[in-house]
Amino acid sequence: MELQENTPLTLPLFQLNEQLEARDIESPDMQLSVNLTADLLANLCQNPAPEQNMSIPLEAYELTDIEASVATVLSEGHQAQLILNHGPVLSAVLSPLGEDVLFVSPPVDMMPTFDLGLDDEEDDSEEAQNASQ
Repeated sequence: MELQENTPLTLPLFQLNEQLEARDIESPDMQLSVNLTADLLANLCQNPAPEQNMSIPLEAYELTDIEASVATVLSEGHQAQLILNHGPVLSAVLSPLGEDVLFVSPPVDMMPTFDLGLDDEEDDSEEAQNASQ
């Protein structure tokens, strides 16, 4: 998974119940989308120790593609957080307020990659050499 500042991170959410494992990954109950700010990226670039996790509360996020069957559960409001486990492995949890239900995303193995611009410099110097010949 490539993470880049000021881009959206979108994860599918499924109701956590006994049918979860049988669900079609292509048919989530909704999508959670969050803009990757510098602060959020800094948190996501950590790798918790084995047997530990890190909870990152989300202040600004958007729910899209909400299935009609779960829309009423969300009517009282909700809270979302990203969970980072050792690996690092990322998942999301959405908790509707006043309801005894959770929505979770499948865990995503992620190894953050960073573009340091080193390849660009090499390309530029090669082009300069080719142009001077």
